[in-house]
Amino acid sequence: MTDILSSEISALPSGFDPWDPAHVGDPIAVYTMMRETEPLHWNTKRRLWFATRFDDVALVLRDHENFSSAQYNIDKPHMAERPVDGDRYQAFKGPTMVTTEPPEQRRLRRGSAPAFSTRGLDRLAGRIGEIADRLLDRVEGDEGMDAIADFAYPLPVYAIAELLGVPQEDQDEFLELALADRGSPAHDPHASKETLEHTAAHGRRLRAFVEDVIEKKRRRPGEDLISALLTSQREDGLTHAEMIDTIHLMMEAGHITTVNLIGNGLDVLLDRPGDMASIRNDPGLAASAVQECLRYVGPVQFTGRTAIRDTVLGGSLIRAGESVIPLIPAANRDPSHFADPEEFRIDRTPNRHLGLGIGVHVCIGASLARVETEIAFTRLFTRFPNLRRAGETAWNSSFELRGRTTLPVAFQ
Repeated sequence: MTDILSSEISALPSGFDPWDPAHVGDPIAVYTMMRETEPLHWNTKRRLWFATRFDDVALVLRDHENFSSAQYNIDKPHMAERPVDGDRYQAFKGPTMVTTEPPEQRRLRRGSAPAFSTRGLDRLAGRIGEIADRLLDRVEGDEGMDAIADFAYPLPVYAIAELLGVPQEDQDEFLELALADRGSPAHDPHASKETLEHTAAHGRRLRAFVEDVIEKKRRRPGEDLISALLTSQREDGLTHAEMIDTIHLMMEAGHITTVNLIGNGLDVLLDRPGDMASIRNDPGLAASAVQECLRYVGPVQFTGRTAIRDTVLGGSLIRAGESVIPLIPAANRDPSHFADPEEFRIDRTPNRHLGLGIGVHVCIGASLARVETEIAFTRLFTRFPNLRRAGETAWNSSFELRGRTTLPVAFQ
């Protein structure tokens, strides 16, 4: 066992900052170097650990008794240099299933579970297909589209609106609010004062929208998430504030992850026309293709944890109070767990990746995200068999949720 408290032996450049835009633009090469030369890295800039090996990342994500998501969301050590957020996140800053530990985490998660059941997803799948068709109908007569703005972004937003039970007449406003929330500064240590002030105002508007939808569902409940949460108020003691924060979690995290999954996956597949043809000819391949997208270009880069007690990880001592960033993309390309990990294979099996987490904090919407992306791929490749790139693409500036901001495509 070693006790490493500095980066004096680090193979990384002095002053390396994972939140630096230069790193965010192309992180895979750095992750590979970290995993091969310094799999557990103490970062002097941010004063926290980075784990890159599959086994270490999986252990941190799974072991909630020693590595706490709740404590990390209190500490947020990488945010130490940033000014206070103002009331943007005061509007949505209470405990959620992501920021608590069992047994409280189970209580907060339980009220949302019915909406993600097999029955709930079967009901949603038909609507998601209709939404995808409607979005593609709008551009069918054009020469091409921005696959992010015209398809990958609105599809999950409308799907989450359906999941929540947002009335049809309010769904365009819901889309507008989601678009305004793009590039959330919640975990960005470089966010400017102006950005924080803008998002504070947006937070107030978003909360007012949520409150209005809750009142509508209170009067006319249905088979949707908000109605399930209203039931949980009675049965699980869910408070109104907890319900508001759960809904906001679904609105913010629930759609942007899928936006980036669709966009990142499409970005890879556009360079592999044979794979697009295979999915078009055999839609059953879409499920394994989406799993490989989650492994190879998954949107979630990390979810932080803080050590509750002194704990050994990968042969090093993590002291109580120190935080660990488990780098999911690095783990998902670990050659000790994946054969030829740098190759993209739509029929890869087995494929036990960590793209949407593991353990008690595994993404509650993982199945929904996969279903949405499967539908997106099969509808898009069937409707436009000659789909190809048509311009430059760009990455967002987020270290936490990596995704394309634009992806121009042509139909012929």
